[in-house]
Amino acid sequence: MTSQKILEQVDWPLLIITILLILFGEIAIYSSSAKIVGAEILFEDFYLKQLIWILIASVIFVLVLTIPDLLMDIFVIPFYVFSILLLLIVLFLPSVKGVHRWIGFGGLSIQPSEIAKISSVLLIAKIISKKYISNWKIIVYAFLIILLPMLLIFLEPDLGSCLIFPVFGFSMIFFAGVSAFLLFIILSPLLSIIVGFSIFWWIIFDLILLIILFRKRLSLFLSGTIFIANAFISWLTPFFWSQLRGYQQNRILSFLHPTKDVLGSGYQIIQSKIAIGSGQIFGKGLLQGTQKNLDFLPAQHTDFIFSVIGEEFGFLGCFILLILFSLLIWRIISIMKSVTNISQKLIIIGILSFLTFQIIVNIGMNLGLFPVVGIPLPFISYGGSALLINAVAIAIITKLGKEKSFI
Repeated sequence: MTSQKILEQVDWPLLIITILLILFGEIAIYSSSAKIVGAEILFEDFYLKQLIWILIASVIFVLVLTIPDLLMDIFVIPFYVFSILLLLIVLFLPSVKGVHRWIGFGGLSIQPSEIAKISSVLLIAKIISKKYISNWKIIVYAFLIILLPMLLIFLEPDLGSCLIFPVFGFSMIFFAGVSAFLLFIILSPLLSIIVGFSIFWWIIFDLILLIILFRKRLSLFLSGTIFIANAFISWLTPFFWSQLRGYQQNRILSFLHPTKDVLGSGYQIIQSKIAIGSGQIFGKGLLQGTQKNLDFLPAQHTDFIFSVIGEEFGFLGCFILLILFSLLIWRIISIMKSVTNISQKLIIIGILSFLTFQIIVNIGMNLGLFPVVGIPLPFISYGGSALLINAVAIAIITKLGKEKSFI
């Protein structure tokens, strides 16, 4: 493909927004890599590594645009298998900080769970967009596709990445035509686990479930089976809780009661909120964040980079970032509306859902609105794998919006 054709394929509003986000992220990573000690500024190499990944992602972006549609379609299944193999391999590699999440090479590292996200989206869209496929088959096929990578990622362990898969899975299933009621019934066991911690909320949820089942006029046997199954699952909540690792339990408890253990499980949330609040309107200035410089702010270049932005760029910096994310989501939705092919639309919905989910959860946990689950902020947090896959996702959306013939 000639350079002229590549330029014609590019969706410039989407590309410009993406570039601005990446530049914003690089500035934030540069700042989070620095530490002022007296009159001296000490730097770690996170911003340099991210710059290398930006260059790699740029090349990959162009390559995706040049790959013929037919070849892209052929490689959907092998790509998914490849991502599963990487998830298996990483489990047998030496752990890093007690977890198996990265495959290192040449000073850089790849996180297979990021690759599995995009490969699963492509395969789900390919399978459930076939003609004359029933709702139950759509549900079964989609969940079989996401189940294997979810289990492997859970073993790493990486609960945050696990949560992303059902989010885009449900989104794609819903837009494939499966009714909201059916999705609610499938989701109800998870909701039963959540409400199982409180008798009050368990009673409220069961009343809502009974009302919904009654209004749908299902048979007494089917309604009773659904209700009893959910009640039994709620009863098993202590078992599910016991299966979580200690640090995962502490993160949930610290979200509910952050001041209960200010130097332990509640430390991250408290320090994050202090950093964001101390930035006020205009922030303390680039490199000037005290929470960051004094090492009070944990994971400041990854999960809590939004706190660095809040401290050093203030409300204004956070507002600009939110505007850029809003424009990104708006542009992706606009492209999705212009696409008529169902498989193409499902791919865009899958990508949109996992990007939006990560944005909401990451910012939410920085503000103390969600538990800390280790989900990076797209295009902003340090991480080569995430940046690379997000660049591939944007390239695919651009390709679908321009060519309207992929898969």
